[in-house]
Amino acid sequence: MTDPDTAPPGIAAAAAEFGPFEGRVWCNTAHQGPLPRSAVEASRHAVALKAVPHRIADEDFRQVPEELRALLAELVGGSPEQIALGDSTSHGMHLIANGLRWQDGDEVLVLAGDYPATVLPWRRLAPYGVRTTALRPAGGLLTAAELEAAITPRTRVAAVTWVDSFTGRALDLDALGAVCRRSGVLLVVNTSQALGARPLDVSRTPVDAVVSCGYKWLCGPYGTGFSWLRPDLLERLTPQHAYWLAMRYGHGGLDRMRDTVLRDDLGVRAFDVFCPADFLNVLPWTASLRLLLAAGVDEVAAWDQALVGRFVAGLDRDRYRLVSPAGGAGRSTLVVLRDRADDRAAADNADGAEGTTRTGSAARTEATAATEARHRQLTAAGVDTAFREGALRVSLHLFHTAADVDRVLAALHAPAP
Repeated sequence: MTDPDTAPPGIAAAAAEFGPFEGRVWCNTAHQGPLPRSAVEASRHAVALKAVPHRIADEDFRQVPEELRALLAELVGGSPEQIALGDSTSHGMHLIANGLRWQDGDEVLVLAGDYPATVLPWRRLAPYGVRTTALRPAGGLLTAAELEAAITPRTRVAAVTWVDSFTGRALDLDALGAVCRRSGVLLVVNTSQALGARPLDVSRTPVDAVVSCGYKWLCGPYGTGFSWLRPDLLERLTPQHAYWLAMRYGHGGLDRMRDTVLRDDLGVRAFDVFCPADFLNVLPWTASLRLLLAAGVDEVAAWDQALVGRFVAGLDRDRYRLVSPAGGAGRSTLVVLRDRADDRAAADNADGAEGTTRTGSAARTEATAATEARHRQLTAAGVDTAFREGALRVSLHLFHTAADVDRVLAALHAPAP
């Protein structure tokens, strides 16, 4: 087990690339991952290129996105020919939802309360007769048995989020994927709150599509993302656009640009976001990915879990209730908690005498007031977290230290404002 008091050399070297965050502790990577210094320098280089554009070669429009594609393939254990470059999680979800050929009565399974990007692309298929069914797992975390029971002969897709943004719970992709494979159902996974903090090997994990943004745990700029598409899924998808520069792939440079033949041999590049060379985003994200891969995602995951373990062990459970798992395979790097004063307020509202029970928005406000106040208190103390859906979310990543964790705990255990 990794000792949170001593960072391994590779982690220490990577962590030295981040911060110092103006003296604050950034614990909101689940919202925005910070850029390492190498990525900041790459951003400056991208700006300099645009300021003096004669330094941008025609070949850069092909080479820059292909370098990024290769790094992303290495990250997930796939091939560059399976990586579609995007600008968000939504890009990948939509290219699948819009690219499949649907029939009236087809069904997509999602999870009730899941992140909107994982759900909304399928709901917009309703005019075509596609039904979206929201599952409500009994224990809050979808099990293989529950998924298997929910699948019908009309189920085509199960779309899930690996690590839930609001509860910090991590799904068992191996178990869920095995169910989908047996049933002939596509498993599409939003991995935005996991990749960079959890290793994934698509050659071993039975998933059909991996979709992620790049600006959280992968520490890229906002407006980055990608999808890994299993080859047999890729063959079933119909492109929804015809980007002129993609049509030039493998056909020389930009000296001849009037060719308007619509090609159907582009493979995954037919699904790339427009302008995939996007130097201002791609160059810094490439630098961040190189840093993470050099450190080793397995090592990053072990370090992150050591930090989370220290945090969970030091948390006063009499004052705070963990929403996220305290341990086990379901624990992620998102620690979600509530002030127990809010739980008591919620119970009072539910059990109050007739005529005195608070309902509606007033009751909801009372049931989150203490946790929200703690969030403000942490911010004032120089600890940046997130307040989401009535809970406090703390995100710990490779650039944090044991001292950072202790500072967060001290701020949480300080007297209430």
